[in-house]
Amino acid sequence: MASQRISTFTFLAVVQIFIALIVSSAGAIDIFIGAPGLGFNPFRDPNLTQNVGFENFSNLNLSYYYNYESNFGLGPNTDIEGSYYKLRVKSNDYYGGSGRSGKYAVAYKGSEIKLNVRRTGRTGLGYFGLYWAAIDDSNWLEFFYQGVSVYKYTGKDVHKLINSLSDSRAWYGNQYNWHWFYGNNPSQAYSYIEFHFHDQLFDEVRFGDTDDAGFESDEHAIGYFPET
Repeated sequence: MASQRISTFTFLAVVQIFIALIVSSAGAIDIFIGAPGLGFNPFRDPNLTQNVGFENFSNLNLSYYYNYESNFGLGPNTDIEGSYYKLRVKSNDYYGGSGRSGKYAVAYKGSEIKLNVRRTGRTGLGYFGLYWAAIDDSNWLEFFYQGVSVYKYTGKDVHKLINSLSDSRAWYGNQYNWHWFYGNNPSQAYSYIEFHFHDQLFDEVRFGDTDDAGFESDEHAIGYFPET
């Protein structure tokens, strides 16, 4: 399993500020938590701007999809693709949705979402981001490579990180002040979270829940860092 570094990022004007919270080793993965209200990827690393795509489910109907193919908004000639299995799409509400597309994905106990990702000529990818909404301790996100679990992160892990911050309450409640859901559901946290893999690739991401709560997410981003 990958070791980790965990940081938080925010914005001051157009300058990105990074505050390291925990450094466990030089390890295989960095985890970054977005500033309150940041519901889409801010491209923390400039190397990602040409090598990452988004799926915000805006082109889908409100339905259940056993199989959905996505090029993550990168067009037909992209070298990045993904296949969703058992994808359920809902309309923005108090609990989910980044505010950009009006729709989001949700996974439930016993009905996890699986995302297989691929890049032409490569065996895996190294970057994943998501807007994790209405976070429950029971939510879980797990990365696999060639059928083997390489990293797992839970809603409880996110809460532990957020609650360690002096201004932790800023992450609680729906974050989008341009629609009437803003401030609702104040008992749950919302944040964009990035996973930067360094010494480990992944080719599958699973979203699930161990309780009766839903795992609401949006703005899924996959990508890779240029090879050195």
